[in-house]
Amino acid sequence: MTTLPSATIVALATAPAAGAVGILRVSGPAALEVGRALAPGVPDVPTPRHAYLATFVDAAGGVLDEGLFLYFRAPQSFTGEDVVELQAHGSPRLLRLLLARTLEDARVRPALPGEFTRRAFLHGRIDLTRAEAVADLVAADSEAAVRAAAAGLSGALAERIRALEEPLRALHADLEGVLNFPDEAEGADEDAGPRVAALRSEAEVLRAEVG
Repeated sequence: MTTLPSATIVALATAPAAGAVGILRVSGPAALEVGRALAPGVPDVPTPRHAYLATFVDAAGGVLDEGLFLYFRAPQSFTGEDVVELQAHGSPRLLRLLLARTLEDARVRPALPGEFTRRAFLHGRIDLTRAEAVADLVAADSEAAVRAAAAGLSGALAERIRALEEPLRALHADLEGVLNFPDEAEGADEDAGPRVAALRSEAEVLRAEVG
């Protein structure tokens, strides 16, 4: 049995370079409390998926920035956990200060590479094909790679795999029946060859499309 993660994690969700907006993402049981420590003006029980204009402060209450605070309540979030996003101005120095501020809480640790997606998978928010598609999309270096990853992310790839799975299971059941009950299942394997060939052909087409 897989043990679900219990630590609260934090990471920058945008590139560590100067830009108009920088996003800090916190996920886990302490996400809301940790997020509100940086944005004390946000209500104790914020409305999920509502963007609050908030002032971000340091440990002494000094103002660091003004931006947006968003709360996603479990399980209706990407990871399936409580998630808080702080959308600040995209100063790398500012974002490092906000990140360091969250890590002052002993319940919080830096997220490992891909850990937000891993948690989404563990909590059943996405299946394995979509989890892999996230990594593929981030690493995509061509239009074809982007489109292939997007198909996986949308669930189209999973649907096509499931379309192969049902006839494969039926074939397996027929062959198992012939082996275990040859008299009762006589003839069930007569078209096994063409069925295997058709499934193999469809699988090869799918494999070629996804690379």
